[in-house]
Formats: sequence, C-alpha cells, structure tokens
Amino acid sequence: MNENTYKLMAVAFLCTTIAAGGLAFYYNYQLGVLKSDYDTVLEELADFTAVVDIMIDYGDGNVVWYNDTRIQTGDSVLDATILACETEYQTSDFGSYVTSLDGVVQDGSHFWLWSFYDEGWESGAVGADQYYLHDGDIIGWTYTSF
Repeated sequence: MNENTYKLMAVAFLCTTIAAGGLAFYYNYQLGVLKSDYDTVLEELADFTAVVDIMIDYGDGNVVWYNDTRIQTGDSVLDATILACETEYQTSDFGSYVTSLDGVVQDGSHFWLWSFYDEGWESGAVGADQYYLHDGDIIGWTYTSF
C-alpha cells in the first residue's frame, strides 16, 4: 500500500467519525424532545385518568398485583379488571359479576369476590360494574369458596 492509500483511508475514517458523531448528537437531541413530549402527555393524561392497584388472589397461594394501572376517570372495578387481565363476566339485575379471571373459572363451590382496601380489606357491597374507582384506590379479587 502506498502513502495515498493511507491518506484516503484516514480521510474516510475521519468522515465516518464526524458523521457518526453528528448522528449521535442528533439522536440524543431527538430523545430529549421525545422525553419532554412524553412528560407533557403524561401530565395532561393525569387530568383524565386515575391510577389504581389491583390484586388477584387465585386461591391457590398465587397472588398477582397489577400496580399503577391507569384507568379512565369514572371507570368501575369491572372496567379496571378488564384492563388488567383476561376477564369474563355476566350481568344480572343486581349488577355484573365476574365468572373467570385469567382462565380460572367459577364452579359450583368457588366464585370470584371483589374487595377494596380502606385500612383493611372490605368486601364490595355492589356489583363490580357499580363501584367507581378514584385515583389511588386499591381493589382485590379473591377466588374463594362458600
């Protein structure tokens, strides 16, 4: 290889280094813009949504938490549960009741019971579609027997 080949390789390396550095600065700037836009959207979203925690106790020692579940303002326990996991339910004159969560189906002696946390767990007194959630609420579902 002669001296001109080395010079050409050095110029090519310098050009690619400058181009890569420029792209790195550009993408870093774009990342900052996107993060700022994302933070703005989250602040605006907070006006129309609430964040709740949902606990599912499958009755076999397996308990799963869906913390920081973002729901629409005015959503019910049933709405939030549908967002968090695979949910099947039926509706009656007394409200909706869950028949299956994540494939765990009620049977002749077991059923799904919802509750909410307020200085201790309290059973829901109405159908899951009739109790409306607020920001910070904690609800739970327990697969239990009679």
